[in-house]
Amino acid sequence: MTSAAAITTAKRRYPPGPSFWSRLVTGKIFRQTATDTITDCARTYGDLVHYTAVGRHVYQINHPSLIEDFFLKDAAKHHRGLVIQRSIAVLGQGLLTSEEPLHMRQRRLAQPAFHRGRIAGYADTIGQQALAMTARWRPGTTIDMHEEMLAIALRIVGKCLFDLNVESDAEVKKISSAVDAFMGFLPLAFLPFSQHIQKLPLPAMKRIRKGIVELDELIYGMIAQRRADPADRGDLLSMLMAAVDSEATKGESATMSDTQLHDECVTVMLAGHETTANALSFALWLLARHPEVQQAVSDEARAVFEDRAPAAEDYAKLKYTTQVFAETLRLYPPVWVTARTCNEPYEIAGYRIEKGSILIAPQFVVHRDAKWWDDPLRFDPGRFADDKKSSRPRYSFFPFAGGSRQCIGEGLAWMEGVFVLAVVARDWRLTLPEGAAEEIAYNPAISLRPKAGVPLVVQRR
Repeated sequence: MTSAAAITTAKRRYPPGPSFWSRLVTGKIFRQTATDTITDCARTYGDLVHYTAVGRHVYQINHPSLIEDFFLKDAAKHHRGLVIQRSIAVLGQGLLTSEEPLHMRQRRLAQPAFHRGRIAGYADTIGQQALAMTARWRPGTTIDMHEEMLAIALRIVGKCLFDLNVESDAEVKKISSAVDAFMGFLPLAFLPFSQHIQKLPLPAMKRIRKGIVELDELIYGMIAQRRADPADRGDLLSMLMAAVDSEATKGESATMSDTQLHDECVTVMLAGHETTANALSFALWLLARHPEVQQAVSDEARAVFEDRAPAAEDYAKLKYTTQVFAETLRLYPPVWVTARTCNEPYEIAGYRIEKGSILIAPQFVVHRDAKWWDDPLRFDPGRFADDKKSSRPRYSFFPFAGGSRQCIGEGLAWMEGVFVLAVVARDWRLTLPEGAAEEIAYNPAISLRPKAGVPLVVQRR
């Protein structure tokens, strides 16, 4: 396997990688999942891999030093990836999809809602929502934790960022269905003529269009209410509506229009709902699979916040629970690959990258690379103890991407993940149902999510 240093003087036009015909003849193109394919490519061909897909040249970047350049030094040479570009028609021009300079302007306006002090203010909501969720559980029953985590993530993002009280199960299901239908659109972006497929009178497309309409009605309804009563409610929507861009140019509005507000709300609701829920689902499965780790989390939670709900000042004290959540993000990163499109020719490690090429930095691969992680498939929260972090390259672990597009909600995701795990483990013992598989099946779709739910048996401690 080549190292990052060894590939800096390229002799070939393209880095090594599998040809389409070799994948076809061996059958890998039919039997491998996307995560299987990128893992196999990294193991076989090294730190920089080339292949073709959807009629494009694809460069898979597997070495932390090259990934650091990808996020930092070479960021201006990239646009968003193909799927994100094609999803603008539905997602709009939010933080997830916009290009510079619009992206930087939007990030400046949204950033105050995710400052450390503001996130601390969300702690009570997270703790109370976790207690309310577990109060509905009945000892000895089997609960699909993925459904539970999707529901609580929706309630938390709704309250913290939009002051939206999503109380009833019917409301949760309605919004979740709209979000799921919305997410169902995104895989279509890979297909040729996707813009025409969206218009076909197929049942799946009708569900997607219905979900888009319902989500639009919800969000534009919230915006209209705030326009009528613009009092600051201390949430993201209030801040976005009140924000004034001091760097706006002459003739450019310094505040956000309803359409811009809608696009940001859709982005935050999708990103804050799906990814955190998936991470928590995998984390709870890992706790059930490793009862000694689960007991350690329970003991820490009881020592830190006893019988009350967690408060903001407790977060820094939950060190082991934070390590558990970090190890979950290592093994099962919800954002399992980060993609960009080259918008101007440049070089990576001596290879010329042409305009229009796709570049991917796969979290799923790097997080499981034995060069950086001893026995990489083993679940070991101790990897993230303070004295071990400095021994690894910065971009051997990047669950929230990096650079100017690093996830703006990272701080909220960490607090939500740690507090929910702590509350659940303090009060409940989780076990796998009888006959459960030794490994959890996952689906590498737009985000990495459990393939068939996460059924776990709950017992009160």
